[in-house]
Amino acid sequence: MSEPLSPAVSVAWISRGRLFVQAPGKPLREIESDFAKQSLEREFREVETNAWKGRSGVWGNLGMQPPGMAPWESQEPRRQIRFATIARGKSASEIFYVLDMGAVGGLFSYDLEKDIERRLVHRQGFVLTDVVRHSGDGELAMSVPRGDGTVGLKVTRPDGLFGRDLGLSDSADEAPYWHADGSKRLVFHSSAFLRNERGLAVGKSACRIELLDLESEQLSTLVEDEAHDLLQPRSLPDGSLVYIRRPYKPVQQFQQASLLDVAKDIVLFPYRLLRTFVYFFNFMSMMFSGKPLISAGGPNTPAGKINPYLMLWGQAVDTQRILNQDRPGRARAALVPNDWQLIRRATDGTESKLANNVLAWDISSSGEIIYTDGRSVYRLNSSGEYSRVADADLIERLAVLS
Repeated sequence: MSEPLSPAVSVAWISRGRLFVQAPGKPLREIESDFAKQSLEREFREVETNAWKGRSGVWGNLGMQPPGMAPWESQEPRRQIRFATIARGKSASEIFYVLDMGAVGGLFSYDLEKDIERRLVHRQGFVLTDVVRHSGDGELAMSVPRGDGTVGLKVTRPDGLFGRDLGLSDSADEAPYWHADGSKRLVFHSSAFLRNERGLAVGKSACRIELLDLESEQLSTLVEDEAHDLLQPRSLPDGSLVYIRRPYKPVQQFQQASLLDVAKDIVLFPYRLLRTFVYFFNFMSMMFSGKPLISAGGPNTPAGKINPYLMLWGQAVDTQRILNQDRPGRARAALVPNDWQLIRRATDGTESKLANNVLAWDISSSGEIIYTDGRSVYRLNSSGEYSRVADADLIERLAVLS
């Protein structure tokens, strides 16, 4: 691998819920939302204004809070605001992003040159997993999770309003992308829900690549493979497809417990019951005396002891286990395994591998491919050579802004 180079195009990515932009020849820049700041400030003021309510009753009359409650009270706002997804805008200086604020969500655009944030949509229950802008009329295509667990496609005006749903199938339709020829056609990956005789979802099929023509309202399957998930498809001007291919892992069905498992449960039952009593009385001791009965556990768990997981297109990745593999002098371990491959499929059906350990990727107008393994961002040129653009941890989303 060559030495790290400045990117030829502006690249944005989300890492640990924060948004970063790397522009050519400029230092790494973090984008912060003014709307998110104002929302947090309002919540702080509400907490301070209503703080007296927590000291009502017997303890409030004594001018005190219930003893032992301080360790259990969080000093941070209850609501956590994070960037959920990103997409390129009309120019290299514009970016779209979705803010996840718990019960409330919003779609925003941001001008990188003027440092101006514009709120497009903001309401309760607003959730998007993907958004992409049409290069011609600016229409937005989105993936919208539904209450029944399925994910559908929606197309809206450039301001995010007056959307229309595209089909109501029993599937998860994600990662839409406008066709490279500028037509009103969308390529996306889709997986059908598997249900039992009572209609309950018990799993999903492997993701396949589909093409939806909005003008003729025709849906066709471009590529499918029962042994692999085919993710994040992009059409190229020459008619070829580029997508991520990873092994398909079906959901493990519930199996009848073996005699060994039943015997183990019987033997461990007294221990588990005793442990429940210990933790209960430890909680009561913390409530009334402020002193724990046991030294292990408690509300202030060190951040390093928590194993964060990332859900990547339906698969959970134990990020803490991978981060613990880092050693001085050794290459950083990729967040996804080697069999997550970036594949290019020509019009005649022949396939070629472009890269390994690919978590997310995008392509510039000049044809350069930018991808990430979850720990670093790489640029892949037309000759197949790649160079590292930047390093980060837990990269979830990536977009080329030019």
